[in-house]
Amino acid sequence: MQAKGTIRSPIAALLVAGLFLFGCAGTAPPASDGTPRALSVLTYTTPGDATVLLPTLTVDTASSFVTDFIYDGLAVYDDQLNPHPALAESWEVEDDRIYTFKIRRGVTFHDGAPLTAHDVRFTFLTIAHPDYQGARFGDFTAIRGWAELAEAYAAADAAVAAGQLTEEEGRRRKLEAYAHFVETGGLQVPDDYTFRVEAAYPFAPLFTRLTGYGIMPRHLLEPYMSDLLHSPYATAPVGTGAMRLVSWTKNERIVLERNPDWRWSLTGQPAQIDRVIIQIVPDQEAAVTALARGETDVADVPPEMADRFRAEVPEVNLYHYTTFAYTFLGYNLNRPTYGDLRVRRAITHALDREAMVAELLGGYGQVAHSHASPARWDYNPDVPALAYDPDQAARLLEEAGWLPGPDGLRYKDGQPFVMRLAVNEESLLRRQAARFIQEALEPLGIRVEIQRMAWDDFLAHIRSDAKETYLLGWSLGFDPDPHSIFHSQGGFHAITGCADPEIDRLIEAGRSTTDRARRKQIYGELQAALAERQVYTWLFAQDTVVGVNQRVKGVRHGSPRGLFWNWEEWTVDPVR
Repeated sequence: MQAKGTIRSPIAALLVAGLFLFGCAGTAPPASDGTPRALSVLTYTTPGDATVLLPTLTVDTASSFVTDFIYDGLAVYDDQLNPHPALAESWEVEDDRIYTFKIRRGVTFHDGAPLTAHDVRFTFLTIAHPDYQGARFGDFTAIRGWAELAEAYAAADAAVAAGQLTEEEGRRRKLEAYAHFVETGGLQVPDDYTFRVEAAYPFAPLFTRLTGYGIMPRHLLEPYMSDLLHSPYATAPVGTGAMRLVSWTKNERIVLERNPDWRWSLTGQPAQIDRVIIQIVPDQEAAVTALARGETDVADVPPEMADRFRAEVPEVNLYHYTTFAYTFLGYNLNRPTYGDLRVRRAITHALDREAMVAELLGGYGQVAHSHASPARWDYNPDVPALAYDPDQAARLLEEAGWLPGPDGLRYKDGQPFVMRLAVNEESLLRRQAARFIQEALEPLGIRVEIQRMAWDDFLAHIRSDAKETYLLGWSLGFDPDPHSIFHSQGGFHAITGCADPEIDRLIEAGRSTTDRARRKQIYGELQAALAERQVYTWLFAQDTVVGVNQRVKGVRHGSPRGLFWNWEEWTVDPVR
């Protein structure tokens, strides 16, 4: 028998653990007669803060979530990923390689300046610039002249490295190549409201990439082309979007307010919410507490808590859906231990991933076997899977020279097998997955040392060669092209050290045809090749579980775009 007052569930425990107040609404501006005006305010709690609020520089989901409110692309995508006019009121495609966009007239940036096709062109020119600081340069090599620009940049770098040019001379060479591209390349503005892109060859992902980036203001950013990352607009953005920035208190909150001039949603109506407050709460248990107490409107709920939460907090609706996301155990393939395929396959065999889905996700998900999502059209359900098989794991380790020692650890060349596993401390799920991996590998003779890091430190670590292994997830885009992740020339996102000619060949084949059936076949082969090589140990594709207070109306869930795909239609009971 339980004593009176005993906490009976994790939800109840969170509710009595402490009071988490986040200042959900604040005071509304007074009406003309001096009385307070009710605001419609949506508060969203998330574990990670944004890093930069310029669309061509964002590389993390926290930043992209915010920029999607502030900026518009040329098109907007519906719940089935079909494009509709946004900043472009129409478009035409000729010969699968010439794209002509008619830019919507009468659109202004948040500072009142008019949007023109020159802003659209400028946005993509920032990516082509030699001082570009982001990860997207390789996404546009199909544009006429872009590949030659990349070659010119590489030649200048090689000449500097060989001592044939000074740093200043090398930079001058790059700027000359850039100026030539600006004048003669495939980004063209025939008039103030026409933007034309000419590709050198058919390139399937190009339309999605051209229409998906938020358009940035040339008149504000052009003076900062040499260092956009540190420009004032990287943290004080000016877009054309449905919301404009009010304030950003780092690691605490971001406040956005409605742009009354915005009209190009899927419904053609302005956003219904006056203000969006994004609360940064790294402790996921604190976020769930806030949701249960009604102190935030929207927050993720750990899947293993979902069923209990639904039963005990009826005033919050829970939505779960399959997204384009998966979680994986990543390796630094440049290190001899993890460059050995036998070791990677052994680690995968040692993990009972079905148990991970059951225990860590509460059944809200499925085991992942390669770079794909069952929610996306390119998914190959027949990828060969590595089953849970500790005996096979042990055999593979012995083949690789890792032999049991007297202390229970495995040794090779006199060194114990110690696996340093980095994880961002803000993610409860990844911390739990790290402990699961630690406990699973210990009987095999591998000691796992978990390295918990704050998000910014974690990102810096996994982008360096100091990393060994790490837990991370990808939220995949609408188009399946994975060049930036797995191609040997992928750049910023290619953090594994993967350099495989067959992988490169399949990636290049998949992006060079526009025939969807052919692309599906190619990407199915690519998924099988990645699984065969165990570039990662794929863990699981988790369903996202989101709690939404019942005072939020108009939520339409079930889209692979996620819960917020139609947020402009939401209404929230006003607060005073």
